[in-house]
Amino acid sequence: MSSLDNLTAKILNDAKEKAAEIVKNAEAQAEEKFNSSLKKIDSRKEDILEAAAKERELISERIKASAGLKARNEKLKAKQTVIERVIGRLKDRLVNLNEEEYMNYLKKNIDTASFNENKKLIVKKEYIGRVKNEFPGIHVAEDESVSSGFIIEENGIQENYTFEVKLDFMRDELEVEISKLLFS
Repeated sequence: MSSLDNLTAKILNDAKEKAAEIVKNAEAQAEEKFNSSLKKIDSRKEDILEAAAKERELISERIKASAGLKARNEKLKAKQTVIERVIGRLKDRLVNLNEEEYMNYLKKNIDTASFNENKKLIVKKEYIGRVKNEFPGIHVAEDESVSSGFIIEENGIQENYTFEVKLDFMRDELEVEISKLLFS
């Protein structure tokens, strides 16, 4: 029986050695897979960090560009507000010309030779009498008036020379000139 015990012990011993060798190989393979996975994870981590840095840079640039655009828009809005106030003051000044200034304006801008009995002149209500005296050959409307400037009417067709209309017509040019004067 001793040989049977020896044989059994040898088989058990060989099995233990084989099991230890299998465990050792399995541990080595696990260690190798673990290290390989760590390398892949580290590589992936670096890729993710690099992509995140690029994304952060892109977002930062977008934020800066957006802030710059907002600042530019606010600056333009402020300039436009100033231009609107200047045009408003100009309009007020023109609408409120005193009698002498108004009469001088009419004298410079009305071609008396072009008037005939079909044409009539529409002026500010408060200056109708003075205009009739200054321009005796022109038919001045007494039942119509304007708030500024004047209107020439012939056969139902009106040529509007009121300051509001003239300013609206010249608005783009005025804005450019005002901008040059104030912001250059």
